[in-house]
Amino acid sequence: MCEILGFSAQDPQNINGYLRTFYSHSVAHPDGWGLATFEKGHVCIRKEPVRAIDSQRLPKVLDHLGTHQVLMAHIRLATVGSINPKNCHPFSRRDNSGVEWTLIHNGTIFNGLELFPYESQQKGSTDSERVLLYLVDQMNHAIGKNGGPLSPEERFLLLEQAVKRLSYRNKLNLLLYDGTFLYVHTNMLGTLHYKTWENSVLFSTAPLEETGWHQVPMTTLLVYRDGKLLRQGENHHTEFFDTLHISSMEFEYNI
Repeated sequence: MCEILGFSAQDPQNINGYLRTFYSHSVAHPDGWGLATFEKGHVCIRKEPVRAIDSQRLPKVLDHLGTHQVLMAHIRLATVGSINPKNCHPFSRRDNSGVEWTLIHNGTIFNGLELFPYESQQKGSTDSERVLLYLVDQMNHAIGKNGGPLSPEERFLLLEQAVKRLSYRNKLNLLLYDGTFLYVHTNMLGTLHYKTWENSVLFSTAPLEETGWHQVPMTTLLVYRDGKLLRQGENHHTEFFDTLHISSMEFEYNI
C-alpha cells in the first residue's frame, strides 16, 4: 500500500535524516512521493509520480528544506487510482470556514459507500482523496448548522465519529492537519509507530531506526499540537485485518 510520516514539534527542527531514511523505503513503494510543509498558515505541497529514490527533484527539495514545526510525507504503492501527479499524496482542501485540511493515508477503502458521491469532485481517482473530501464535507455540514466556524472540541468530536464510521472493513491509517492540530489514527496493528523527544513527536509507518519507537495506540483518534499529545479519544475497537481470505460478504481485492 503506502507509507506515511508526520512530524510535530514546539520549535522548528531539521529532520532531513529521518526523511531520507523514510524515502529510501520507496524501493518497495515506487508509485510516487509527496511532502507537505506549512508556512505562515499555508500548506506547500511537493509531489511526483515517480519512485522517490529515482527523483531528481526530491534531493534538491531536501537539501533546501530547512527547519519546520509540522511536516507530512508520503510514499505510494498504488492500489486504487493510476500513477499520476493527481493521485500522489498529500491532499489538501479548505472548508467553508477557511480551515485548510491536509491528509496523507496508508490503506485501502473496501467499504466506502459514503465516499462514492465524491468521485465527481476529486481531482484524481484515489480513495484517499475521497476520504479527505468526505471529512471536509462533514465539516461544512456542521459549519452550516452551527452558523459559523467550529470550535476545536466540535472538530474533534466530528472527526472522531467520522473516523469510526470509515474504519469499518477499511484500513484507515491517516495523518490529518488543520493548520493547528495534527490528528493521528491507525486501525491495523503494527502499521504506525511514533517516537518522542523533548516537545517533539515523529510518526512513521515503519520505525526509522532500531530503538525508541512505539506502536501508536490502536483504533483511537489522537490529537497533537507543538509535539504534545493533547487528547486521546475513545477506542472504537474497529480493527482492520489484512488477509487474502475475505468472506463472501466482503469485497474481494488483490494484494
